[in-house]
Amino acid sequence: MIDISKINKSKFKFTEDGNFVLIVPNKNMWDWEDDEKKFRSIIVDKRTNSIVSSAWPKFGNFGEFVMDTELLKKELQNGTIRFSHKEDGSLCIRDVIDGKINLRSRGTLYGGVGTEEEDSFGDRFFSVAQKYPKILDPTWQTDKSLLFEYLSPTNTIVIRHKEDDLVFLGFVNYDLSIGRWEEIEEISKEGNLNLVRLHDLPRDPIQLLEEIKNWKEEGVVVRCCNDQVFVKVKSAYYLANHRMKYSLTYKVLLELLMSLNLYDLNKEEELVSFLKDCEYDWEIVESVKELYGKFSVAYSLALNLEKEAEEKCNEFLNQNIEWESEIIKRKEFAKIACSHSSPLKQFMFNIYSGKDNRKLITRLALNQGKF
Repeated sequence: MIDISKINKSKFKFTEDGNFVLIVPNKNMWDWEDDEKKFRSIIVDKRTNSIVSSAWPKFGNFGEFVMDTELLKKELQNGTIRFSHKEDGSLCIRDVIDGKINLRSRGTLYGGVGTEEEDSFGDRFFSVAQKYPKILDPTWQTDKSLLFEYLSPTNTIVIRHKEDDLVFLGFVNYDLSIGRWEEIEEISKEGNLNLVRLHDLPRDPIQLLEEIKNWKEEGVVVRCCNDQVFVKVKSAYYLANHRMKYSLTYKVLLELLMSLNLYDLNKEEELVSFLKDCEYDWEIVESVKELYGKFSVAYSLALNLEKEAEEKCNEFLNQNIEWESEIIKRKEFAKIACSHSSPLKQFMFNIYSGKDNRKLITRLALNQGKF
């Protein structure tokens, strides 16, 4: 059961058709709260308020979502990790709704009813699914969304494919939990599906990024925390070709910097060298340099604010005052912190509470210094 009235309608788009409503994020949404990630693309049956279809929850690139990246780093040390190949195609979501097979892309509802931004792919999905008869059996796997990557020579993103195919990636239960790898293997075997391949890669984060950086493939999806947390690690080659192909924006630059491990100041020379190695022309290189200049200003501002907050926190903590209680001490600190505008105030509270400031720094950089 789900109460869709509690979903933020200023951030998500609702498309209704008959008894069903498709919920997807607004175009170019980036400011994801943890409890919103599960609404990457769901269909809700209004008759029962139950979920009848779901894509993967939103998951980001390495370094994009701080909490997920930190979880991955810990799991890389001693957890169970799977490096599944990141296929370069379009997601196909398979469900049985009201006894009928439904194959859809993330932005579409059953029957091809979709948002303006995305083609339904419906006919093409059904055509290639003929290779795997179980997919089209409405009595098979009726309690979950099976997720595939649709590959086709006519659907080239960056990597070219030789033939139409569906690669089985896994599944999402209708309670929005993600299927375990052992279960995925069982379903793949039962349905004679084309299961996504796994890679054997370094468990050291720096070595992992370095190895994938120059792949001529898209990259990998690292599955950890009992297969419930996904983090993408994309090759710099793919990111550059994909993003430059479709749009060169400030956000695209930040993703590229993260993939190249250049998310820092004074990295322009290394960035330009990479772009020249990829044979980008002078105009694109100059555009990237301009965007990097904006990033440097925003990132410097964030670091300076953090430093100023540290100084103000130390000034307060180093006072020769015997506080009656920690509560009184914190209240006095809160008065001082609240006398400053955000984000300095937020930096001060984070530092006082011992919280990590990286998420706040990343947010400021992404917003070009605005809070």
